[in-house]
Amino acid sequence: MEIVQKHAMIDIGSNSIRLVIIGIDRDYFFKELINFKAVARLSNYIDENDNLSREGTAVLLSVLKRFQFIIEREKDVCVVDAFATAAMRKAKNRDTVLKRVLNETGVEVRLLSGLKEAYYGYFAVINSTYVDDGISIDIGGGSTEVTMFKGRRLVHSHSFPFGAVTLYQTFYKNGDPNKMERLEAYVKKKFSSLDWLCGNELPIIGIGGTARNLARIDQIQEHYPMVGLHQYTIPRERLNNLTKKLASMTIEERESMDGLSKDRSDIILPASAVINLLVKMNHGETFMLSGEGLREGAFYEWMLRQRDETRIPYVLNESMRQMRHNFNLDSHHTAYVKKLAFQVLDGILELLKGKGSEKRIAWVLSHSADLAYLGEFVNNESSSAQTFYLLTNININGISHHDRLAVALVASFKNRANLIDFAKPFQQLLAKDEMKVYEILGAVLRLAHDFDRTKLHVVDRLAVKMTKKKQLQIIAYYHDDAYFEEQAAQRHKKHLERALKTTVAIQFKRVAE
Repeated sequence: MEIVQKHAMIDIGSNSIRLVIIGIDRDYFFKELINFKAVARLSNYIDENDNLSREGTAVLLSVLKRFQFIIEREKDVCVVDAFATAAMRKAKNRDTVLKRVLNETGVEVRLLSGLKEAYYGYFAVINSTYVDDGISIDIGGGSTEVTMFKGRRLVHSHSFPFGAVTLYQTFYKNGDPNKMERLEAYVKKKFSSLDWLCGNELPIIGIGGTARNLARIDQIQEHYPMVGLHQYTIPRERLNNLTKKLASMTIEERESMDGLSKDRSDIILPASAVINLLVKMNHGETFMLSGEGLREGAFYEWMLRQRDETRIPYVLNESMRQMRHNFNLDSHHTAYVKKLAFQVLDGILELLKGKGSEKRIAWVLSHSADLAYLGEFVNNESSSAQTFYLLTNININGISHHDRLAVALVASFKNRANLIDFAKPFQQLLAKDEMKVYEILGAVLRLAHDFDRTKLHVVDRLAVKMTKKKQLQIIAYYHDDAYFEEQAAQRHKKHLERALKTTVAIQFKRVAE
């Protein structure tokens, strides 16, 4: 990836201030280069007159000067987008403070409204997840943004003037024994003022550090085998139990808790209670983490404007585009193999009845074919193992963890024994009947690969049918020389025979020129 420009973002939140620098090439492939966070707790420096105090201003300037030092030493930074949220919105002296920031650091900060902050959260979710209809919540230090979207389009949005830090100061610092009841009553009243937040039975998508901590804690406690927090889901009952557990612990116990950042060991209490309450009031079944939020939403807005688009049309396709680029995948070869794989699939669909919908089977095979050669980027000889490792250890936008595992098992298929070995640590995520489907699709994909063994596209098409004797017959029509294709296909047809429990007869027929 040849980076031609860099996009820097400075997110001045109520709890922390963060610098992110993203590298971008000519075709708008991008990757994160730098990510630094400073815990500033600016909302703690808002005085009784609602001004950011002298100490708070000094903290802000100190952090921004450090960030500016880093930016100045980075080449090709074309944009520095600095934005501030709730703490600066609340500060009555914000204009004076931001003018001083500009004079002393050269950083021009734009003050986001609560609705703009909510919009960026929504925009990140619809451009990075597979969720079409949902409710997002971003509980920051000094405000909480919520949105409802349907068909990936924004329907409602709102910004509440309370956040994890301000709620902690209000309900937890004075040692009130009834703090949880008072907090829940307060938040419930606020949420109830928006009828669209209640009873929709939509998934709740959490954004930001607190949501990330909840997901990380749950993964550790569940011994979750997949890697990646983005698009991780927690059932409603488990989220409720986790919230109660956190509330019952001492701060020392929370500080040593695996998965919980020490700087959030206090504010996790009101934040988790707010998220849990929203899930309950909405009557949805799950809570999902979006690892992308405010900053990513702001970046997507800028990037898509450069591409003359209003949103990413299909999130998973964009992820595939990025992965093909990052792993040097041969898109012509993968497309050719996919075509052959579907010709085989069409001939055996009758045998897959009752094993899942045709739509899902086709979806899994299609995206597995797209990524079947991922592991070759690392090592040819261990390509299968590398493919499985990569797909279960990297985030892929626009696909659930369950579907990512399905694609990993099919794309990495080498033989039944390997499939079983790969699947062992992931049994909690797999239904019994799924493994048979993945074995069949994996065997189909491997055989399709054999029919283009030389990558010269000498096999034009496959005619596939079941004979009256329940034998699978495949006729490969080819031109030029298909010696290596025939050799590989005849050697590996046994995997499809085992999966289908039938014999496979393969015949190669030369097409007259």
